[in-house]
Amino acid sequence: MDRAKMIEANYHSHTFRCGHAVGTDEEYVQCAIQAGLKVLGFSDHVILPHHSQPGMRGDFSLLKGYIQSVNDLKKKYAGKIDIYLGFECEWYYGIYEPYYRDLLLNEGFDYLILGQHCCLPDGENFVFYSHFANRLEGLKAYTKDVLAAMDSGLFAYIAHPDHFMLWYGAWDEEAEKASRLICKKAKEKNIPLEINMGPSRWAKKTSVKDPSILCYPYPKFFEIAKQTGNSVVIGVDAHAPSEYQTSDYAWALNFAEALGLKPLKRVDFPKVC
Repeated sequence: MDRAKMIEANYHSHTFRCGHAVGTDEEYVQCAIQAGLKVLGFSDHVILPHHSQPGMRGDFSLLKGYIQSVNDLKKKYAGKIDIYLGFECEWYYGIYEPYYRDLLLNEGFDYLILGQHCCLPDGENFVFYSHFANRLEGLKAYTKDVLAAMDSGLFAYIAHPDHFMLWYGAWDEEAEKASRLICKKAKEKNIPLEINMGPSRWAKKTSVKDPSILCYPYPKFFEIAKQTGNSVVIGVDAHAPSEYQTSDYAWALNFAEALGLKPLKRVDFPKVC
């Protein structure tokens, strides 16, 4: 099947700056064009002014170069592909909300997506939810943070909303409760949920009874999304330029189709004031 007919926009792409992706920014653009994409959104892990997290996000000194590079590519490839400047962010309550708003209002950022990997419970030290001593407490903290982020009105969509299945590892009453809360809030706020393609390349599995099921996108989560009436979007979650060409787009579309979901072709960015 022609890739261009399968997916025409991707808003989830990383760069070398985060420390765990490879390739130049221009290589991402060139490979996206070759794969038939019409829209490419750069959304590297958010660079923060007061916190360093090597291997996860770039140093603050890289921010201006990121902005300049993406803006230069917008101009260079105008007419060939639409390029947008974004970040994948975590929600840290009031700590970074003003900074996120400033990125959108004053620094030329087109959008932000929420990708909740870790939290700042003491305002100083990052804690990954997978590192909580009690996995249920980690799930509750994750859910609370995702719900609060959606209330902010800052995010274009929620990246891998079922990310908790990577470390929670069981579909039980608590996982279902968390999923229903996230889907309900997303529906209320009209925020799309992402079917993330990363694990389909990384072959990350869950520890549930069926080991063939990927940790995410997790079918039972998206069954709830279907019941709730959520809109969904496919995210490549590219960490290398070649992944635009090697990713199994048909697999992602078949996943959605099997659940009765029709992914959005384009995502509208929220108006932030």
